[in-house]
Amino acid sequence: MDTEENQAPSLGNEGADLLDDVLMSSITEGTIIPIISNSFRLEQIFRNMSPLTEKIAKTPKGRSTDESPTVDQQLTKEWAERMEYPLPDDSNLARVAQYFQIHKKNNDISLAKREYLNFLKAYLLDPNSPDTATPQKLDKTFSDIVSELGYPTFPDGKDPLRQLANLPLPIYITTSYYNFLERALKLAGKDEVRTQVCSWGGAKARGEDLPDPNLIPSPEKPVVYHLFGLENYPTTLVLSEDDYMNWQISVAEELSQQLTNSTVPGIPLKLRDALGDKESQLMILGYNLQDWEFRVLFRFIWRFRKGEDLRRSTVIQLKPRPKNTAYEQNALGYLKQYFDIRRSNVKWTRAETYVQKLSEAYDKYTGVIA
Repeated sequence: MDTEENQAPSLGNEGADLLDDVLMSSITEGTIIPIISNSFRLEQIFRNMSPLTEKIAKTPKGRSTDESPTVDQQLTKEWAERMEYPLPDDSNLARVAQYFQIHKKNNDISLAKREYLNFLKAYLLDPNSPDTATPQKLDKTFSDIVSELGYPTFPDGKDPLRQLANLPLPIYITTSYYNFLERALKLAGKDEVRTQVCSWGGAKARGEDLPDPNLIPSPEKPVVYHLFGLENYPTTLVLSEDDYMNWQISVAEELSQQLTNSTVPGIPLKLRDALGDKESQLMILGYNLQDWEFRVLFRFIWRFRKGEDLRRSTVIQLKPRPKNTAYEQNALGYLKQYFDIRRSNVKWTRAETYVQKLSEAYDKYTGVIA
């Protein structure tokens, strides 16, 4: 996929229909459900870190693609280099994590997950010498360290997560391992935001982060559903290829069961109902179409999006770069057809750009002066 810097940030005419009064009305009614990727915030945190961006700029072209790696992919390459990953797909996080788990021959299924989290923390603290980070420095969560360092910064002061948090929505879904969205919602004055970590394959959160069957989301008390785990509970992270396959199997088995009143499912009933509600409209932000994260998420979502009367969802996506320019229209046509079959519109633009335009349009719609 292209990096954000390689494409014009404007929505253009093809995005105008996504900012009309119908969408604004849907936001007011709380029927829009943002679904936010894990890499969305990581890209913002690390993209101005010069040692990382310099390596991205120097990445040789002409291997499997003609694209520079994203920040998230370059971070994976850095982790892979430290563990001496021997295969060429060193920017594929699911495969690198899989290698780590097998190579270590350790029965602790959370080992690779803890090591990945520690790598991110160490790299953030000192990108030039991440190996020198002491255990004491790594005791805090990645989210806490990011917050204490004041990352990320936005020259115009417009944080896209904060802009999403300002919208009157009851439900947010994320595949992020971190609580950046909850922090944004609290900054937006929504102090009673709840975190719900979806359980799978025996991996569970604790306390109030466990799925609560009695929880009723509202714009004043929104809920953030973490589909692929939360860093506070490393076993819940969906990181390696095996994790993604096991997550799918676990969810499929759960959805095939007849639930009783005493059963607390890993995928909360309120979340299932929201995904299947014919009035809901999904807004999918910040994913790479080739990643396991998107492929597994998309398959999961469309377990619930079956009816012809469901509202079309929106996928905000950077244009893929085909193997040569002659194939560009064929590539875009194929992807448009792919999403159309799944009752989704795809819009080729940066997720940050789209969120900013959406926020500005909603402020005008409600008469608020930005």
